[in-house]
Amino acid sequence: MSKAKIEKYIPEVMVVLNNKFSDGVAPKEFNGYISSFGASIIQSGLKATVALFENQNANSVQDRSCLTKIILEVLGADEENLLTHILNNQDNEELLKEKIISIAVAIKLSLRTFELKKGLTNVVC
Repeated sequence: MSKAKIEKYIPEVMVVLNNKFSDGVAPKEFNGYISSFGASIIQSGLKATVALFENQNANSVQDRSCLTKIILEVLGADEENLLTHILNNQDNEELLKEKIISIAVAIKLSLRTFELKKGLTNVVC
């Protein structure tokens, strides 16, 4: 993960985030979710982290799978979800892991350009 790779993804991430949060306001909870995403990959592994974030039954305030959907969109993948994309590309898992972490950092940096509000209920991913 290099600075250049992260910076390469920022314009793509901004396009996706602007489409998701066209009013310039993003859920404050996403800041915490994306902060824990990278640490979780390091601690628990890529597949376990993505499976956790895509869990629809989690007791999270906002839908954490929105972040994995954003990552999947930036990757330009056709699969239904990020975990399926990872499982379908196990031969390149290390490279994919590096890309996902770089995109996650780009999301974290890009979220700083949005107003973050707690308790938004109209978030659609």
